[in-house]
Amino acid sequence: MRRIFALSCGFYLLIGITSVVLGALLPVLLPHYGRGYSDGGFLLFLQFIGFLVGVLISPSMTARIGRKAMLTIALSCIVIAYILLGFLPSWNVILLLTIIVGFGSGIIEPSVGAFTIEFTENQKAVAMSKLDVFFALGALLIPAIAALFIWMNQWHLTFYTVAVLSFILMLLWITMPRPAALYLEQAGENTVTHAAGKSRYSRKQLGILTIFVIFFFIYMGLELGLMNFLPSILVERLGLQESVASLSVSILWIAMIIGRLFSGKIAEAVNYMPFLIWSTIGTLLFAVAMVFVTGQLATYVLIFGTGLFMSGLFCIALVYANVLIPGMTERTTSILIASGGIGGAILQYVTGWSMSTGPIVNTIWILAGFCLILLFTLILSHLWNMKNHAVSAPIAQQTKEV
Repeated sequence: MRRIFALSCGFYLLIGITSVVLGALLPVLLPHYGRGYSDGGFLLFLQFIGFLVGVLISPSMTARIGRKAMLTIALSCIVIAYILLGFLPSWNVILLLTIIVGFGSGIIEPSVGAFTIEFTENQKAVAMSKLDVFFALGALLIPAIAALFIWMNQWHLTFYTVAVLSFILMLLWITMPRPAALYLEQAGENTVTHAAGKSRYSRKQLGILTIFVIFFFIYMGLELGLMNFLPSILVERLGLQESVASLSVSILWIAMIIGRLFSGKIAEAVNYMPFLIWSTIGTLLFAVAMVFVTGQLATYVLIFGTGLFMSGLFCIALVYANVLIPGMTERTTSILIASGGIGGAILQYVTGWSMSTGPIVNTIWILAGFCLILLFTLILSHLWNMKNHAVSAPIAQQTKEV
């Protein structure tokens, strides 16, 4: 199990890399092909479409061919796609390969997340927060690597670097020791058995699922809005240079990495719902404070605090939703991650629209509004549990046990 968890961390490191590497290379990729930023947006949208397809079909692929074979296919897609991207083929081929990368990434994230949640007997939140640390590390480090290759005027080597990392991970995965492989296959069979025995959500579970679908939809809009627009917000609001403003994203990622090192243990100690509520309140307060603070140092402090409070929201909410809906981990995880992806795509457009049509402070208020909606969904889920005593009693016991 320890070997499998180490590989799972490697998978999340890779997903963190694939989620941001194209964005890091857009300033040189687009001029190379004579394309504009609208084409870059379309490129990232195609990666999201591939990711969404991979997320949605991963539960059925697990049931049909098993998790080990499915993840091997996903890794193969990523390795081959990045090798071909390194040759800098025609733009249409770039578009196709981007979809393939998204597809492979979309298979990996919910499958590994669901496996970790379902088969970690104790400290589920700790295990998931560790995975998210590696996701954040990948997203933090690959832009620096890309920047180095861009400085060397060999930026296409970034694609080969990701391909090599993916290939090493694939070798470690397919050469997994037999005991670990047998455990994985047995776990896959258990997942299929649970899914077959419980093919539909009950009305009570469907209510909880709907609430968390909204939560993940809004959360990813908040996270991606901050990641992609924070430098522009600082340039417009504080008059900073682009190079200085871009440090804000690094500060946010560093804070999230630090927070994720401790968020799992804190959530297990205080229980999931109090952790989620106080994290959301903290994020809301720091976001609102950005409206009234205009000093550079104070703004960076607020960004760091926002990252700390946001750090555990995704993984702890994912664990908590699956605790509330037992026996449907693979499907629930895929649905929630898919809703997060859709929300990220749609709400990024809303954030960009607000920046181009009104004062920058309106955009900050919109991001704060996202935090308020998150808080509302958490309160609603708590009230739903209180109303459905038949569900909440065993859930409270499960939460205490894990």
